[in-house]
Amino acid sequence: MKQVARRRMGRGMALTAAVGAAFAMATAGTAQAATPGVLTLCSKGSYGSYAVFPDRGGMATVVVPSGKCTDVEFGGNKPERLDIRQSGGAVIGSTIYDGRAGLNIATVDGPSFYPF
Repeated sequence: MKQVARRRMGRGMALTAAVGAAFAMATAGTAQAATPGVLTLCSKGSYGSYAVFPDRGGMATVVVPSGKCTDVEFGGNKPERLDIRQSGGAVIGSTIYDGRAGLNIATVDGPSFYPF
């Protein structure tokens, strides 16, 4: 009896591990990798947005309309502050852009933003 219970428990653990591994593999490829030297900004909220590099003299992207994305080649070889703003100029928040890795940002209602 103990041997049958152990076999069932072992099968259940193996099945749970297999399902977990399949789920991890299926969801791992959903993120989009950033392109080195490129800032991708997507305005997914109900407002346009843009990004500003304060340490580059205020260099900025164009305003990205709601529902659109844009890629801008900024290059860079070190971490830099990046301010994310609503089209009217209000600051949503700040993050770090490193040109060696690139960065993908999406703005959303709140207002807020997140890297993707």
